[in-house]
Amino acid sequence: MSEPLAPPLLDVDDLSVHFHVPGSGWRARKRVLRAVDGVSFNVAERETLGIVGESGCGKSTLARALLRLVPTSSGHLHYAGRDLLALDAAALRPLRRELQIIFQDPLAALDPRMTVGQIIGEAPARAARRPAARRAPSHACWR
Repeated sequence: MSEPLAPPLLDVDDLSVHFHVPGSGWRARKRVLRAVDGVSFNVAERETLGIVGESGCGKSTLARALLRLVPTSSGHLHYAGRDLLALDAAALRPLRRELQIIFQDPLAALDPRMTVGQIIGEAPARAARRPAARRAPSHACWR
């Protein structure tokens, strides 16, 4: 007999992100840009999901919505059983240590004045309070 399936680590159900875009001209009406429209998927612990598509299809907007960097228009978003859309900024702060995004434009996302070790250690450094703890994660990558 098989073991019961664990709940997904990430559960996305019918997620949509719509932007209101002003029209051109003095009588133009606003239009709705449906950047992400009705996306659903689950990701189990230790599972990897790749999101692919043509340029401009909403991949980056979806990733930003999953991290609550852009507002969602509708849908449900649960991480580790918690409703991310119901959390305020203070409740999201501790979860940001577990959630990451790597932006697709390295020239905009990576600071050329920083070393690779500094870039890798930047997020843990912000989360850690002790100086030794700030250095440990990036140094561990090079061993």
